[in-house]
Amino acid sequence: MENLNSVCYVGVIGEILPIEGADNIELALVGGWQAITKKGEYSVGDKVVVATTDAVIPVELSDLMGVTNYLRKGQRVRTVKLRKVYSECLIMSKNTIPALRKYPTLTEGEDLMELLGITKYEPPVKMVEMSVGGRKFKYHQNPNFHVYYKFPNMKNVPDMFNEEDEVCITRKLHGTNARYGIVRKKKLSILDKIRRWFGNQWVEYEYVYGSHNVEKGSDSQGFYDTDVWREVADKYQIKDKLWHLAKVLGSIQNIGSGIIIYGEVYGPGIQKNYDYGLKELEFAMFDISINGEYQRAETAKTYADSPQLNLLYVPVLHYGFWSQEIQDKFTFNNFIEGTKVPHEGIVIKDSSGRREKVAKVINPDYLIYGEKHDVGDSH
Repeated sequence: MENLNSVCYVGVIGEILPIEGADNIELALVGGWQAITKKGEYSVGDKVVVATTDAVIPVELSDLMGVTNYLRKGQRVRTVKLRKVYSECLIMSKNTIPALRKYPTLTEGEDLMELLGITKYEPPVKMVEMSVGGRKFKYHQNPNFHVYYKFPNMKNVPDMFNEEDEVCITRKLHGTNARYGIVRKKKLSILDKIRRWFGNQWVEYEYVYGSHNVEKGSDSQGFYDTDVWREVADKYQIKDKLWHLAKVLGSIQNIGSGIIIYGEVYGPGIQKNYDYGLKELEFAMFDISINGEYQRAETAKTYADSPQLNLLYVPVLHYGFWSQEIQDKFTFNNFIEGTKVPHEGIVIKDSSGRREKVAKVINPDYLIYGEKHDVGDSH
């Protein structure tokens, strides 16, 4: 794959399977994705265009390809289930797309998003006004407060893991991403420099928090008036806990650019029709970085459980060797306790903590449920 997070690329059909009880349709497999197609339309080895879940296809292009009626609201590719078989993507012959006819040598894995004007759906970020003491101003992001690593869907990297890999599998919670950190300031004020001169080493650091993409506030610039990320931080006293951890670690090692914890805020009001039966918001940590380095999954959980943080960690489902059977066991037929609401899926991390070996697996039943019940998207 040229782009592991691509939602539209060149694929090759690796296998075609019959669908029980169906005379006119069959199942085509392309890498880790599968699509229901007309019988005889494609053959093994055919080079095709693959548009995966959450690909947003321009109306002109979808009309031209005759797939507009198969898309969900917002022109997005959806997952469907027919005769007990999932169809998770659209596959199309490149010959049906005029824009590709002048590219006879497209290679397997080539990203086509820009060429075809196809984008990946991103839920809108809800912004609120920055106001501190009635004063509004432009907020500057702290470059040490890193956005969380964006890992791919396992469908795009079906061979990432094998049975020799030791992994950690955790439950993927459906809410909104949050990050909280004690990080090195972007710039020291004159007062900061004076304090540092008098021996205050921690004046170089500040508390910062935010959503996945947007920094919501910091000690040096102030904070948004109200938001769910701050509500959760106050509930769990995250600022005080992070300062405690930073000072404990700082007495042992150099924390460099700082410490950031990453997690999920979930519960009532976060995602429509998907609140886990909770009465109030909760936060579950799923990762931590120290001096810009993500820690191993076991280490991250140890930090969450530590007396300094004492925070809930996302449910750990499996520590040990990977297998397809184990992956499927925690993906399919998994429901929120006491309900018939499907879990969103799982996250698989190599035990070494290497970021190039992390992927998510989405439960197709969750995608179907989400569309039927108008569940909000992860963000």
